Amino acid sequence: MRLRQPDMAYSLQMLRALIEAHPDRAERLTPHVEALEVSIQSQPAFCLQNVRTLFEAAHATIAPQLGIEFPSRAGFPDRMRGVIDALDFSVADHPDAATIHTHVQSLVAAINDMAVALARLSNVPNMRHGGSLDWGTLERQHATMLGGLCDSLVSFLFDVAWSRPLALDEDAQPAIFEDFADFNEWLDDVNGPVEVAGSTFRASRVLYLLDPLKHEAGRADWYTRAAAGTAEDEEAA
Repeated sequence: MRLRQPDMAYSLQMLRALIEAHPDRAERLTPHVEALEVSIQSQPAFCLQNVRTLFEAAHATIAPQLGIEFPSRAGFPDRMRGVIDALDFSVADHPDAATIHTHVQSLVAAINDMAVALARLSNVPNMRHGGSLDWGTLERQHATMLGGLCDSLVSFLFDVAWSRPLALDEDAQPAIFEDFADFNEWLDDVNGPVEVAGSTFRASRVLYLLDPLKHEAGRADWYTRAAAGTAEDEEAA
C-alpha cells in the first residue's frame, strides 16, 4: 500500500520562528521569506535571487551592529565571511566557552561555504536555468538545498547577533540614500521615473524607502558585477 503524500507548502521554519521571536526587528523579512518559499516550491529558477536578498539583509543588518565596514564592492562571500568572523558564538557561563566558539564558527563557516558552492553551481547551464531541454537538471534539488541552508544560516546569525550587546560607536554615521549615488543613478536609468497621481519620483528612492532590503541586495549584486567587469577588463588589458 502506497502512502498518500500530503500537499504541503514548503516552509522556512527557522526564519519564521525568528520573525515570531523578534517581530519588532524581523517583521520586514516576511515578504522575502514568503517569496523564497514560493520559489522553492513552484519557481525554483528564482530561488537564488531570493536567497541573496535574505543573505544581504543579514550582512546589512548585522555588520553595523558589530562595527564592521565592508568595502563598497565587497562580494557576497566576503561579506558573509566577515560577519561570521566577527560574531561571538561562545556560550555564556560555560567553562569551554572559547572552544565552543571555535567549533561553532567552523560549523557556520562550512554552511556558508556550502551555500556559496550551490550558488556557483547555479551558473552551470540547466542547473538553474538555460541549457537544452534534453539535458539533465538539478533545479528542484538545488532550490531545496539552497533554501534549507539559507533558513539555517540566516536565522542563526540573526539570533546570535540579536542576543549580543550592540556595538556602539558615537562617531559612526548610518548609511543614507545619498551614499549610493552611482547605484541609484544606474537604477534610475534602467527603470525610469515613477509617476503617481501626477507626481514624479526617482525609482531608486522609491525602492530605498519602500523596500530597503531589496535596495541593499540589488546594490550588493550591482557592485559585485561591476567589480567582476573591472577585473575582466584588467585581465584583457
